[in-house]
Amino acid sequence: MRTAIKGLGFSLTLFAFLASSASPAHAAKYKIQWLIGHVNLDYFEEAALNFKEAVEKGSHGDIEVSIVTAKDVEEYRDRRPGPEIANAVARGEAEMGHSFTDVMGGMDPRLWAFDLPYVFRDYRHLEGVFEGPLGEELLAGLRQHKLVGLTFTYSGGANGIATEDRAIRRPEDLKGLKVGTYGDDVDQAWLTSLGATPVLINHRQENILPLARSKEIDAAVVTWRRFERAGLARTFKYVNLMDSSYLVSVTYVNEKFFESLPEDYRKLIKDSAHLAGRIERAKTIELNELAKRQVAAKGVRQVYLTQKNAARFQEVLRPVYQKSLDALVGKDLIERIRKTPAGPAPLFTPDLAGR
Repeated sequence: MRTAIKGLGFSLTLFAFLASSASPAHAAKYKIQWLIGHVNLDYFEEAALNFKEAVEKGSHGDIEVSIVTAKDVEEYRDRRPGPEIANAVARGEAEMGHSFTDVMGGMDPRLWAFDLPYVFRDYRHLEGVFEGPLGEELLAGLRQHKLVGLTFTYSGGANGIATEDRAIRRPEDLKGLKVGTYGDDVDQAWLTSLGATPVLINHRQENILPLARSKEIDAAVVTWRRFERAGLARTFKYVNLMDSSYLVSVTYVNEKFFESLPEDYRKLIKDSAHLAGRIERAKTIELNELAKRQVAAKGVRQVYLTQKNAARFQEVLRPVYQKSLDALVGKDLIERIRKTPAGPAPLFTPDLAGR
C-alpha cells in the first residue's frame, strides 16, 4: 500500500476501513487510493464502507480500496480542499477522488447547476437528474479532464440560509446581509443581485460562529445537518429559503487506470459506486431530517415562503439568469434540468421514530 501521493507537496496517512470482508488470501492486483475531499465522512461513511466491501469481495481480492479523507492530509485540515484533489487523480497520483461539485465547477461550470437558486424542485427531481441521461452526460463531461465520473452524492443536500434575527420572506429581506457561502461564482452572482454580500467560508462550518461573533457575517448558507453539527442554534434563530439550492458531490476515477482494468472490473466499480451514491443520498436525507427536528426543539424556526413570495423570488432572479447564470452554467442545460421529471424515491425511507 502506498503511503504518499506524489506531486502534491504533502504526505498522506492512509485511512483504510477494515470492517468489511476478511483479508484476501492473495495480494491485490490493483490498488485504489480513494481521496475524499471531506474533513469527515459523516453522511458518507456507510456508502464508503459499502463501496469498499462490494469492490473487494466482487473482485475476490484482486482490488484493494484504501480511503483517504481531508483530515488525513495535513495541508487540508484547516481549509477546504480545492481542485488539487481532482488534478491529482487526473495525473494518476491517486486512482479515485470525491469532491463537492462547487469545487469541480472550476473544471466544468455545468457542475455549478446544483448551486443555482430555484432550479431543482426537490430531492425526487434531483434523482431524476442523477439517475437519468442528464446525470450520465454530466459525469461523462469529466472525460475531457482525464477523469471518469462514477456517481453523484450529496454530502450535504438541501441548502438554506441561516440568519441570526431576520426572517427572509421576500427578496428584499436579503438586502444588507453578509452571507457566508461556499464561494462559487453562482452564489456570488445571485446573492449580490439581491443586495447581500457573500463572504467566503468555503465548507468550514466550524468557522460560522466565530465569524458571526466578530460581525463578519450575520447569515450563512447551510444544510440542516451542518447547522446542527456546528451548534448554530446558539446564535442563529431562523433557517430560510431551504431547498433553494443543493450541496452535491461527485465521485470520479482516473481515466487511464479505469481503462486499464478488465471489463468486468470496470463494471464492478461503476455499479458499486452507483449503489454507494444512492446509499449516501438516502443517508443525507435521513440525517438532515433528524437534525431539523433537533434544532427545532431548540427554538430554531424554519421560515416558509407563501406561494406568492416563492414566485416573487423566481421573478426577481430571472434577470440574473439572463445576465450571467445562463451563460455561466449553460442555458440549455438549465432548461433541460427544469423539464426533467421526478426520479425514483430514495433507496430507503428514513425511519426516525424514537431517535
